[in-house]
Amino acid sequence: MSKKIDVIISVCGKPWQTTLALLSLDRACGGRIDRIYFIEENTRSMGYDIQSGQYDYVLERLKHKIVYFQPKQWNYCFGVEYDKLGDTDYRHSVRYQYGWEMSDKDHVLIIHNDAVFHGDVVGALLENIGDAVAIGHVGQCWYCPAAFTGRCGSERHLDYRPGFSELLDLYKKTVAPEGSLMRAYHLPRMHAMFQDQPWPLPECRVNEWCALIDLKTARKMTAPHGRVTPFGAIVGVGKQILDVGCQWFREMHLRGKVAKHFDIYEYMHHDVPPTGQPTLLDKARYRDMEEQAFHRLKDEYGL
Repeated sequence: MSKKIDVIISVCGKPWQTTLALLSLDRACGGRIDRIYFIEENTRSMGYDIQSGQYDYVLERLKHKIVYFQPKQWNYCFGVEYDKLGDTDYRHSVRYQYGWEMSDKDHVLIIHNDAVFHGDVVGALLENIGDAVAIGHVGQCWYCPAAFTGRCGSERHLDYRPGFSELLDLYKKTVAPEGSLMRAYHLPRMHAMFQDQPWPLPECRVNEWCALIDLKTARKMTAPHGRVTPFGAIVGVGKQILDVGCQWFREMHLRGKVAKHFDIYEYMHHDVPPTGQPTLLDKARYRDMEEQAFHRLKDEYGL
């Protein structure tokens, strides 16, 4: 068996989905995992108490692997403040960052707390990463006009490199298909970073719900050791944001370190977006997903 990896998971609510995510991952490929960095978002630091306090079961069941951490503040969906990245407490409030800095492994697996695993995804990703800096499902194509118009896709993100005028036209003229959304990066104007360097496109990233990172390469290039924006940072670009991982992906690619697309869904399940934070706000869907996870835990894991 190859060297073990560490897992990093940032947790905000969803206690039973979190438990299912970690127990299913451990069942599928636990022999490849050393530590699980369990980062519980500090929602109370902003006056919110959305945690259910029901992580005790999974924390106890996987206590031989789990390293628990709670940042001193909660960044929610706010843009990163670059001038604060030298402050350890602030930097560790950026999603996944604590585990990123604490792990001593060559590779880390970053996962969402609403994923479910049914195969050895770690083994598959390790086998296929090659010289890529990251591997997983590439691109938020469900938001991207380049994908809507057939110009680009997950397996072609290295090939489609429009100039700024073409990128601007894509955002101005493309109408998202029915049932899809498109962030309006052209309103009120496209950020200067895209004028200077249109590629990678705004929605390009390796999706965080299951991504293997070559930490040996990436750590020295990423804050606090290097100049690349932290993987878990959200970045403000005018009235819009670049979602988690997009700016890291962008800056790594501009430095010649690329991500590789891989069909993770042979090994795991994650709902089609929008999920994640929007599900926290939809009380009915939140309750339904928690109930489904709870019943699976009872039926399959002896909860």
